[in-house]
Amino acid sequence: MPAVHAANDGAIGETRRFRFLDGLRGWAAVVVLLHHVFVDGLPANAVMADRELWAKVFFLNGTLAVCVFFVISGFSLSVRYLQTADAHALGRIAAGRYLRLAIPIFAVCAITHVLLVLGIVPPAWQRPPPLDAFLTFKPTIAQLMSFSLVKVFVAYSGAETYDPPLWTMSYEFYGSFMVFSIVVALAPSRRRTLALCASFLLLAAVQTYFALFVAGVLLADLFAFVAPSSMANRVGVALCVGGLLLVLLPSSYFSLVYVCGAASLTAGAVFWGPLRRFFDSRFSSFLGWISFPLYLTQAAVIYALAPRALALFAAWGFAPEAQRWLADILLLPTAFVVAIAFCPVNDFAMAAARRFGRRFVSLSDELRDRLARRSQAQAFAPSRE
Repeated sequence: MPAVHAANDGAIGETRRFRFLDGLRGWAAVVVLLHHVFVDGLPANAVMADRELWAKVFFLNGTLAVCVFFVISGFSLSVRYLQTADAHALGRIAAGRYLRLAIPIFAVCAITHVLLVLGIVPPAWQRPPPLDAFLTFKPTIAQLMSFSLVKVFVAYSGAETYDPPLWTMSYEFYGSFMVFSIVVALAPSRRRTLALCASFLLLAAVQTYFALFVAGVLLADLFAFVAPSSMANRVGVALCVGGLLLVLLPSSYFSLVYVCGAASLTAGAVFWGPLRRFFDSRFSSFLGWISFPLYLTQAAVIYALAPRALALFAAWGFAPEAQRWLADILLLPTAFVVAIAFCPVNDFAMAAARRFGRRFVSLSDELRDRLARRSQAQAFAPSRE
């Protein structure tokens, strides 16, 4: 999930990008890819198709990884304002948020639209299950514009989607503005930490993904007090272990287990110094750079490549299960290559969102100043009576 990361990394007065959040998001995107390829998209056999079984294995649990995305978004979107109270910076992020999400979403939907029109993504009846469940509609320009620019955020439908992983975008969009509202309302309060804890517990109790955004804000609020120490490391280890154990508990597809498990794992990465440094490494930062493109483009890769790969391996005489294993292995590097190729679109979206945000805040300030001057002039104008 995309967000802006700039804040204090435990040392007062030193503002810099939180690269470990990028790295954590990058590895979570890899987990989503593994889940979509081996479990949800093209499972090689009945065992690999058992979602409940592989939900207990954190590196194949796509839902858990998505939950981590939401916690990271809450953290990264709020931390700067909580530490600096810079209303202009928060305004710039909020003003550019739609563009930040909509530009790459429209791009990947447009690419998928072309793939469908050209037959590179074959019709549903020519795809193996479960890949025949989505992209069953006849693509039109009107649907492309409507879905990718509006419905993906406010009225997502699996029957109309160009990219099944985009089900998360309505949560990301509304969750982002929920974060902005929360930090503006609570930042001045001396009891904001208590209020954030209460809000998280309340939302977690009703089992909503929005609880994860509040968990991220809570972590951002606490991070200013996290200093490198053996105690912080022990707390981080305990949180990571606790998060992994929570995921092992019996649960439905989404439940309190996922909310608390993802929040605990993300908190562990924040507190545990060695793990934080791992996510801050060059390779993890690279995964962070391609994380949103990897998340967005993997479905198009799977839908376009998997049917042809299966047909090719069948022609070479491989058994059905072997065909799927080989296709899965082929899909992984292809997904990374396509994600890297898509990165310029994502980088452009970030730059455009920043420019729009700065311009919006600048115009807002100018309008406010003009209104203030007009009001002042009217107050001192001589009466005609």
